[in-house]
Amino acid sequence: MVERFGVLKLIIEDDEGRKTVVPFVRDEITIGRQEGNTIRLTERNVSRRHARLMRNNGHVLIEDLGSYNGIRINGDRISGQVQVADGDLIQIGDYDLALQAEDAAGLPTVPLESAAGLAQTRKLPETSATMPSLPSIDATQEAADEDISDADEVGKDAPPSLPKHQATAVIRIDQIEAGKKRSVTELDVSEAPRLVILNTDLAGREFACVRTEMKIGRTDDNDIAIDHRSLSRTHCKVVREESGEWRVIDMQSANGLMVNGESYAQVTLRLGDVIELGHVKLKFVGPGDQVNIAPSTSSSVTTESDQPGVSKTPLIAMAIALLVLLIGGGGYMLMKSGEAPTPRKPKDPVAVKPPVAEDPAADEAAKQAAALKAAQRKVDQARGAALDLDFNKAEVLAKDATVDGEPISEALDFLKQLDGERANRNALEAANKALDSGALDKAKVQLDTAKNSKLLKPRYEELEARRVKAVADKLAANTPPPQPVVKNDPPPQPVAKNDPPPQPKVNPVAEPAPTATKNAEADALFKEGNDEKKAKNFERAAIRLERCVKVAPTYAPCYRVLGSVYASIAARDQSISDQQKARKNYERYLELAPPDDEYVPRVKAILENAQ
Repeated sequence: MVERFGVLKLIIEDDEGRKTVVPFVRDEITIGRQEGNTIRLTERNVSRRHARLMRNNGHVLIEDLGSYNGIRINGDRISGQVQVADGDLIQIGDYDLALQAEDAAGLPTVPLESAAGLAQTRKLPETSATMPSLPSIDATQEAADEDISDADEVGKDAPPSLPKHQATAVIRIDQIEAGKKRSVTELDVSEAPRLVILNTDLAGREFACVRTEMKIGRTDDNDIAIDHRSLSRTHCKVVREESGEWRVIDMQSANGLMVNGESYAQVTLRLGDVIELGHVKLKFVGPGDQVNIAPSTSSSVTTESDQPGVSKTPLIAMAIALLVLLIGGGGYMLMKSGEAPTPRKPKDPVAVKPPVAEDPAADEAAKQAAALKAAQRKVDQARGAALDLDFNKAEVLAKDATVDGEPISEALDFLKQLDGERANRNALEAANKALDSGALDKAKVQLDTAKNSKLLKPRYEELEARRVKAVADKLAANTPPPQPVVKNDPPPQPVAKNDPPPQPKVNPVAEPAPTATKNAEADALFKEGNDEKKAKNFERAAIRLERCVKVAPTYAPCYRVLGSVYASIAARDQSISDQQKARKNYERYLELAPPDDEYVPRVKAILENAQ
């Protein structure tokens, strides 16, 4: 156990192996990130009030003050008060702590007044295992000092030859960063976090962190230039460590760096953190995250210090000129007072247009109408994204279609429809991939799954047209070219004496064999529609045959089978509209079919019986 011998020293080592030693001369030491603790550790994984070390009857106890990440001793998390034994390793966030007697420490010490700023001390570049720039403090004298917490008194006791910045161990961050080399690499914009300005007249401007190290400042030679008087030329930089975490580092700016209202020299960033550089606030957000900026935050009102300097000389000159005019005008009036007044000719009355009264209700109605129109445009954009099968983008756009923070009815209806179309979206994506790979049968199955989609109907029709064309091209490639038909010459007839002499023979011209249709696409659609009809898949058959008559409006067999399909649907569903469609397609077939077509008598009989 840690016994009471000599003066104890607390050794603090950071995650990079840099050590700091402070004397344990009080009965109690508090450790945390907040100012006011005896020892201040400013890493984000240290709570504001994290731990307390206490002396008790020759032993040292450590207590967790309700910290978020807790305290570990030799790897085990503790609760309440726990006694610290010899050689115990105390872990608080990224820091390792241990208690040793003064003789065992072997390291220069930092007074407790300096330990309150340990966040800066721990960032000193290592030149050895210790911190030689910090003076050694006489621990016995420190223990005898009853009011060791009074930093002003300690400052008075310091020898005049010792500079104050050495006694308090304040380290310049630019010296720290100068010794740390980083390789700067480019990042994909889609994966890069962003910095969004929240206030001033620059509110809404965004900057993507597209490199692993980006400098921020007022001048154009920075990676991110923010032209505001409160920023230094090079104010800070954001860097991405090899671990993937992002940090913001102050570059010895005049107005400093704050994150979520607390001052830091450097600190790890988390998504949603608000960084303050002078008077400018920026939010650190992930790629694709939306940032809503309140109207009040984008006000261009600035403080007096933000306004450019105005010389008072022109104001004094204007005051003098005004005074001269007043004196001259007064003298002139005195001179004219003795003369008889000259009667003035009355002026004609002038009609004055009354001012137009403001109508707050009308203004509010106009704003509401503009907001509604903008929201409806976003719903239209969401529909376009859905047709591109990008449902994530469609959902974001629809949720952003709001008026006074509430989604409009069209957006709610669209979102509900979007949820019901996800299966159809997946089927169409699979059909598109199947078409790209030439798997026409698989594409047909997927398209049949999505044929009843309302939201994605244009996309379905586009892919179905691609499939039908691919089928037609495949059939055309597999069909051999027509062979010429040569007519046999009749046997020669006897020539009568009085008959004219025979004419010389002319070789007959080969004629191409007639085909059922010149449109291979219509052939493919007719075959598929007829197959679906035979399988009693009437709706699928109707889709194929309707496209067939569009592709080839004079293709009579398509009208005949389409009439039969609608007649079957009408009989099944007792549908008058489908019965009318059947009659219309039968009549069109009779108009186009040749009189000797074998199906003409049957179709005529069907129409006569239907009357």
